[in-house]
Amino acid sequence: NINNIADKNAGVYAFYIASTQTTALVEVILFSAVESGQKYYYAGLGDEVVLKVTFNVVDTIEKEISWKKLPHKPVTGNNYILSADQSSLTIRSVTSKDFGTYRCTATFEVEGVAYTKHADIVVKEEEDDE
Repeated sequence: NINNIADKNAGVYAFYIASTQTTALVEVILFSAVESGQKYYYAGLGDEVVLKVTFNVVDTIEKEISWKKLPHKPVTGNNYILSADQSSLTIRSVTSKDFGTYRCTATFEVEGVAYTKHADIVVKEEEDDE
């Protein structure tokens, strides 16, 4: 049994069982608690863009969700709409100040261990095809 596994435990492990002279490789992959299916969003000035993430945390676990524009700008005001489940952030009318990297962070606890996980999404200006 493996207990209290953490991000630092991810990797490939080799096992050798002397009694059977068997060798096996086992890869430990840890899930991402906050995932974005799309890393880059392209928008023109005045466009509406919806940034979406998926939370891979069991619904029964209480989590605190926050969104910000990096490095430290909170996403507040009439131009931003956060969905009820906080899995999407809508920028209603993109301005030049809206281009950049957004971070959705989930903080939660599992069996007394606190975790903070995030996903970064980049909003880039749409290039004109001239």
